[in-house]
Amino acid sequence: MIEKLDRKQQRHLAIGILAGVVIATLLVTAGPVWLANSSRQALLDDAYERLQRYQRIATRDAELLPQYEAQLQKQRQAGNHLRSETSAVAGAELQGIVKAISTANQAQIMSTQVLPVSEQNGFLRVALKVRLRGDLPAILRSLYDMETNDVYMFVDDLMLRDNMAGSRPINGQVRPMDAEFELVAYMPEVS
Repeated sequence: MIEKLDRKQQRHLAIGILAGVVIATLLVTAGPVWLANSSRQALLDDAYERLQRYQRIATRDAELLPQYEAQLQKQRQAGNHLRSETSAVAGAELQGIVKAISTANQAQIMSTQVLPVSEQNGFLRVALKVRLRGDLPAILRSLYDMETNDVYMFVDDLMLRDNMAGSRPINGQVRPMDAEFELVAYMPEVS
């Protein structure tokens, strides 16, 4: 079939085949490189957008940091938290507060146990497991005084037990009860 073509047509056909082979070779070799480059370009664009977003956040944070520090300083000076330097001393301070309050209200401390300290929003959470014994009014006054103290303390998981369940009070006498609860207070995190 090629013999039927004159020399000029054969040259055009050869040039066309050569051009097709060159284009096919370029597609096979350069095509994957071009595709990889376009996907990398998309990743670069995404990374650049994230970088700009983080720079805006960093700028905003730099503007808000003095206000945040001032607010933290104000909270630390408010005196509504434990004043100790370390969490171990804060646990002892909390035990002292519980002892003073319960003694003032004629309730007896059966046991206190310092629970592990945890961090919450820039403050250290100091907790005690407390068992008190006393008549119900003394326990209620103690709980009230703990929650309304100048140091913010929170009573959690409160359980009250009657020590003499099933027996009758003698001459209208108030029976002692046990109260078991978790007492939580906060101290500023040392930075």
